[in-house]
Amino acid sequence: MGWPGLLFGVLRHPVFLLLALLGLAWSLIAVNDQGYQGPPQKPDVEILARVTLKVVDGDAGAVMILPSGGSNPIVQYGAGEGSFFRGVMRTLVRERTARSIVDKPEFVLELTSQGSLMLVDELTGYWIAIEAFGPDNYREFRSIFDKARDPSLIVADRA
Repeated sequence: MGWPGLLFGVLRHPVFLLLALLGLAWSLIAVNDQGYQGPPQKPDVEILARVTLKVVDGDAGAVMILPSGGSNPIVQYGAGEGSFFRGVMRTLVRERTARSIVDKPEFVLELTSQGSLMLVDELTGYWIAIEAFGPDNYREFRSIFDKARDPSLIVADRA
């Protein structure tokens, strides 16, 4: 039979396969023993202002952003527009879906004392630092923030 045949014959034995499976299961559990850690902790910064935004799906793939309690859209993105905004919202909605939360499509946009913007989902605790995605995306969210605070800044629809 020889050395290689003896080695592979022993490894095919059910006891060794069971031990290998047990070792694999133990290693996977040891790596993932921390479990669910929850959302990252928000930085401890002073919040100067905050607005609550309602995000609503419109007709033909449109997305409307309204001030909470308002009915006039601050911004309306048609199909194929607002890809960064849609991506950010998809991230927060995915966390809600994972927790089976279907309540209120509202999110909070906060302006910090350092001038940064954070988009916060108060139902899950998750937040996104908008300035981390570059100046163009920051300007887009800052425009939404300013329009939500001062409705006179809202311009007619782009359509």
